[in-house]
Amino acid sequence: MRLPRRFDDALMTPPDAVGAADAALSASLRAWCESGAFPTLTAPLRIASIAPHADLDGVACELDGSHELARLSRWQGLWWRLQILWRECTTTRGTGPHDPWDCGWWREDSLSTAEAFRPRRATLLLIREPDAATMAALLATLRGNSPAYTKPVRVLVVSAEAATGMERLYLANMRRAPSTSSTPSTP
Repeated sequence: MRLPRRFDDALMTPPDAVGAADAALSASLRAWCESGAFPTLTAPLRIASIAPHADLDGVACELDGSHELARLSRWQGLWWRLQILWRECTTTRGTGPHDPWDCGWWREDSLSTAEAFRPRRATLLLIREPDAATMAALLATLRGNSPAYTKPVRVLVVSAEAATGMERLYLANMRRAPSTSSTPSTP
């Protein structure tokens, strides 16, 4: 039996607990996150950029189970969390599409912690308008380590402008624009 690991608060801060997100946005982002993750992990790391949107925290809260936990009574919530911890400690099965994700906003001062990062759960890392050099260093670190990831890691760079060399997700029906460089967005 393995000991449970905690949310990596050195790398990221949890999303703001807000109300429900737009259902279409939530479904589209969930589909993007789950692509290449289930039933077999074929894409340990996916990276895209997206325009700022007020509902991104809400989508992250849906993925990480915060909304589900808020709907449950105190004891039901405790039981739900214990079941998740028990499963993580006693089973070697992969992450499932209905399991909670670790979601959060990247801490800008945590570039050094990205090197040691290994996801305990499927992870959605949101990055706010990073400067080009810092973003390049972070993404290079994540790409370099991604072959060792046993859980999917999804990175969304939240910026008004499309980032060069990565997939751009557009909110209208979450259509994807081709990357503007020949550099692949995943390893």
